[in-house]
Amino acid sequence: MKAVHPPSAMDVAWKRFILYGKVEDSSPVRPEIVDSWCRCYAAGVNPYDGASHLVLNENQLEDLLNKHQELIDVARPFMTKLYEFVAGSGFIVLLADERGYMIEVMGDYDSLENAGKVNLSRGYGWMEEEVGTNGIGTALVLGRPFQVSGREHYCRKIHSWTCSAAPIIDENGHILGALQMSGPSSGAHLHTLGMVVAAVEAISHQIRIKKQNSELTVLNNSLNDIFQTMSDGALLINMKGVISQINPVAEQILGEEVLGNSIYKAFGGSEEIALMLSPDRTFADLEVIIDTARGRLHCLATSKPIKDEYGRVTGAVVFFNPINKVKNLVNRLNGAQASFYFKDIIGGSQKLQKAIQVGMRAASSTSNVLIQGESGTGKELFAQAIHNQSRRRKGPFIALNCAAIPRELIASELFGYAEGAFTGARRGGRPGKFELAAGGTLFLDEIGDMPLDQQASLLRVLQEKKITRVGGEKIIPVDVRIICATNKNLQTEIGKRNFRPDLYYRLNVIEIYVPPLRERREDIEPLFNYLLDKIAGRMEMKIEYIEPGVLESLRRYDWPGNVRELENVVEKIINMVRGSGIMPEHLPAEIISLHPTFKPGYDPGSSNLDTEKASLAESRAHTTPEREALLNLLDRHQGNISRVAREMGVCRNTVYRKMRLYHIGRESHFD
Repeated sequence: MKAVHPPSAMDVAWKRFILYGKVEDSSPVRPEIVDSWCRCYAAGVNPYDGASHLVLNENQLEDLLNKHQELIDVARPFMTKLYEFVAGSGFIVLLADERGYMIEVMGDYDSLENAGKVNLSRGYGWMEEEVGTNGIGTALVLGRPFQVSGREHYCRKIHSWTCSAAPIIDENGHILGALQMSGPSSGAHLHTLGMVVAAVEAISHQIRIKKQNSELTVLNNSLNDIFQTMSDGALLINMKGVISQINPVAEQILGEEVLGNSIYKAFGGSEEIALMLSPDRTFADLEVIIDTARGRLHCLATSKPIKDEYGRVTGAVVFFNPINKVKNLVNRLNGAQASFYFKDIIGGSQKLQKAIQVGMRAASSTSNVLIQGESGTGKELFAQAIHNQSRRRKGPFIALNCAAIPRELIASELFGYAEGAFTGARRGGRPGKFELAAGGTLFLDEIGDMPLDQQASLLRVLQEKKITRVGGEKIIPVDVRIICATNKNLQTEIGKRNFRPDLYYRLNVIEIYVPPLRERREDIEPLFNYLLDKIAGRMEMKIEYIEPGVLESLRRYDWPGNVRELENVVEKIINMVRGSGIMPEHLPAEIISLHPTFKPGYDPGSSNLDTEKASLAESRAHTTPEREALLNLLDRHQGNISRVAREMGVCRNTVYRKMRLYHIGRESHFD
């Protein structure tokens, strides 16, 4: 608190002002002035002074000016206008920050020199608690415009001044600073305060506009960044349909030359497109085919009108996405990707390595591939490996088993269908496998089982590289590589008129023969070990050793089901093992025995006489091992033929036939 001089006649006068609310000439004192005097008295302000002694150093002032530079820049033109009105009258115009520090001063040289005598200059603080009742200090306390003249000032030194001040307030009600006009008290007039208030309102309005413009600039930059970096093609068009802005994706698809041209021309010029892209029309994910300067484009389009503040349509923003990108995303999320490579094909036999070499050559080509081999040999594994080593590896890998699809659904699965094509058709239609595989590979498994009528449709697509959905009219271009597989002899099927020769020659450009397991017995052991590690790891089991007899039995078996059967056998063995090692008794009965295994096309349950005689002759030579194994199984399952057949991996008829062959009577043996 500042020191107060001993009481004097002047002190008595101030007390009279406070007690009676009147000055010496008996004129009334405004309540705001009385309240201010009381605050100043309580703060210990020296009434004989009136000059500010609270000043910022150079660094502090520089920081303050930098902080309020925007306010100064906005206020300076209005301060200049105010000064022009009062130039030569002894008045000065001042700008303070929200605390009361002066940050800008304008006036005549003589007026500024006179103001400097009481430190009414930049960098000085003019708060009530520092210099008593004054324009800026009191207006900031009251939070509204206020005028202090003559002896209304608490301090005697500034009784010769009149000050009209008004706080500058933002849209949130926060005080940003204050504007003041100060001059000789003889020139006091209420119009002076009105001029200051008008200037402050203009300054506040300008600050709001500048802030809004700044926010709009940030928003516009953000929207422009989104527009330029979004993965969809995007266009802005005016009411005449002229393209006014284009993002890089759209530019890459349509070309730079479309900017400034009509969107109807850029999109093919058809009446349907012209109607669809009317600026006042709204649609989302509309499937369209457009003819551009760079070719036909199948895409999903979305359009939304752009309106002004009065709700009038001024243009539109159009988004379009090539449907291939959408389908690739769907395929990736649905797992329509190839996961096998040539390194995943286990085996070092000469026949298998030859197939791998042909497959690698096929991967570097774009020609159609036909993979032939028995069921279970791994034909799809080869197809995936070819795809993953080809230039289409970033595209989808779509597989379709032609034997697993009902005849009447083959066409819709391959080519898709349009909305309303048949009862139960999905709204909006549905793309087929050819569309989903665009840019990638379509693997047609069991191609030999495709119906003849669909073979003709497939041949046409392979020739024209275009499809039409079932029930639709739009011609959709497709870019797909075809890999087919079959376990049938297609030339034999051609002779039976079950397969079209022209389709065969179209598909069989690169032929790969995947040998059955019995033709590459040296691969059985590494395959067995690989599958054992894989399945045992999945089942959290540890196999520490394998008895030699196990691998010998595996090598002698013919494996009619090939690798698929071997994988099944490995899983059976692991489920049978109770310790940490695999014994011969863990093998299925048909592998333990030395009977001839079934050849492709042979039905184990048939009563073919020649096969039965061959089996009988073989069984006489190797009666003991198989008979004992069968007896063990029957004993373990208490004569339950179904369980015995399931463990052997054969049908019940085969079990009964072997029981007859070895003279095992179910009832007599287990009663």
